[in-house]
Amino acid sequence: EIILSSLQSSGKVAVVASEENDLPVWMCDDGPYVVVTDPLDGSRNIEVSIPTGTIFGIYDRLVELDQLPVEEKAQLNSLQSGSRLVAAGYVLYSSATIFCISFGAGTHGFTLDRSTGEFVLTHPSMQIPPRGQIYSVNDARYFDWPEGLKKYIDTIRQGKGQHPKKYSARYVCSLVADFHRTIIYGGVAMNPRDHLRLVYEANPLSFLAEQAGGRGSDGKTRILSIQPVKLHQRLPLFLGSMEDMLELESYGDVQQKVNPGYDV
Repeated sequence: EIILSSLQSSGKVAVVASEENDLPVWMCDDGPYVVVTDPLDGSRNIEVSIPTGTIFGIYDRLVELDQLPVEEKAQLNSLQSGSRLVAAGYVLYSSATIFCISFGAGTHGFTLDRSTGEFVLTHPSMQIPPRGQIYSVNDARYFDWPEGLKKYIDTIRQGKGQHPKKYSARYVCSLVADFHRTIIYGGVAMNPRDHLRLVYEANPLSFLAEQAGGRGSDGKTRILSIQPVKLHQRLPLFLGSMEDMLELESYGDVQQKVNPGYDV
């Protein structure tokens, strides 16, 4: 509600698509921008004080659609390919409040100074290390994974992959937190199931990953090249260091396409 209210009062936003709404919300006819957002990522973690976050992406409004009915132009504006993003970012609510954003010229991190209420540039031109030593995934699902993903994880855990060190597992189950750590330390953060949303999770974070020298993929295809067909479209998501991502994708069978009995 806070985010929607702020965007409404800005006068800059034509339409907002959010995880919290079934359909996009049309705000004004002359707003130049389209915002897609997951306003509270990791919300299940609130009660146990684990980090949460906000994810967003910003597009230019497609003026060529202005004559269409409101519902139709709201939907089509919200289903733009990630390659058309003009900005994307996330906020991490944790021991510090971190705001990372890219306008297509690098990824930059700011930290909230609580004494002044201002965000201070603390991480200019962030770069994901070309290779890390951490993987982030729900290992409890190991026995449901496809063989390619099992083989990849087994290999890097034993230090038998392209990087001759044994990888460690770190998993918060808050996408923003796992992704932020991956940007800083390198490695791969992943969910191999058709679980994460293309429009307002995968696209913005893949944009940030690429701007920091990394890669976002569904295990086969560059995320930003995928054309959304539904607002809440789900897909597997792999984000991280370029060399780690290319090694992972080389195993081929890494997408988990079965859901044996646990909730989405």
